Amino acid sequence: MLSFEVFRFPVPFKRVFRHSSAIRKRAENFIVRATMKKQTTGWGESCPRVYVTGESVTTCKQFLRDNLHSLESISDLTSLHNWVAEYRELIDQNPSAFCAIELAILDALGKEHAVPIETLLNIEQTHETVNFSAVLGDSPFVSYWLLAHRYRARGFRSIKVKLSGRLNRDQQKLRMWQDWYPEKGTVRIDANNLWCTVHESLSYLQRLPKVFWAIEEPLNANDFMTLNQLHKQLETKIILDESVARLDDLLHYTGDQWIVNLRISKVGGVLRAIEMVRAAREQGLNIIVGAHVGETSILTRAAVVLIQYLQNSQLATEGAFGTHLLVRDLVEEPLQFARDGSLSLSQTSCLARPGSGVCVQTNLLQSS
Repeated sequence: MLSFEVFRFPVPFKRVFRHSSAIRKRAENFIVRATMKKQTTGWGESCPRVYVTGESVTTCKQFLRDNLHSLESISDLTSLHNWVAEYRELIDQNPSAFCAIELAILDALGKEHAVPIETLLNIEQTHETVNFSAVLGDSPFVSYWLLAHRYRARGFRSIKVKLSGRLNRDQQKLRMWQDWYPEKGTVRIDANNLWCTVHESLSYLQRLPKVFWAIEEPLNANDFMTLNQLHKQLETKIILDESVARLDDLLHYTGDQWIVNLRISKVGGVLRAIEMVRAAREQGLNIIVGAHVGETSILTRAAVVLIQYLQNSQLATEGAFGTHLLVRDLVEEPLQFARDGSLSLSQTSCLARPGSGVCVQTNLLQSS
């Protein structure tokens, strides 16, 4: 028998993060505690975003209330898989809500069986080093310049730059990277659905410094017909984020010119993310393991499960900012990248502990 509690963790950011779809100053996360058999607790997290999946913290809480009776009947991994299969369409409409619930259940099940989540899911743990991406939002140029120099000096190998939609500003910001990295392969850009037509996007992109190897979400989300038209005229690879939130969304794209940004919260948890990896591979698509700005180490730990399932073969990895961005993390030992963006899985102690292995500081939580 399962029971659930819901919490908030509105921790401020150390700096404001801007892009064309939102401005964020603090975390806006849905935190769930699942208690199994009145004794084993597990923790889950998601980042509901109205402009990504149409969800908010309020809708996530309503989802849990509406489905509490059936969720309470989940008792093991088999019944969890069965719930995901039976309520697929419901999760499609509420992926962030279910993500936090699923992660909490997986954490509790791992603790109950005294094994890490990977062992529970029959995933082999790797001992490799993961290189996380630096991410630069649409900040004023001086702030952008200082942060870019810091990332470069520390040796980050992967850079993601958010476009503003203001041509002179974007040209100036990308020109820096063109001087530093004249060969493509380091920088990718994210348009966050800036344009409506192929002509608009091509006209803009052709005037940017040719330093980027891929562009994320150039057009309206889910406009797969226009995206495919752009794909035929654009040499740069296209990253799909908001346009791929459900398994069926993958059917519109084929070939390695397409890259799927898999964010655990966006797609509805670890089990569905793994299912989407399998389907993406069948379509010949590449993978980026993504993240929402403001994730705590609970979601970072979930992303590590997916990274290990992929055997660290993803083209890029986002997230793991921890206290590089948050004033404080929710867990005692933040799971975050080192100064150069690397995270050594062999030296990550939580991976050896049952469940997710992270210890949540409950005194930091607010009831929701």
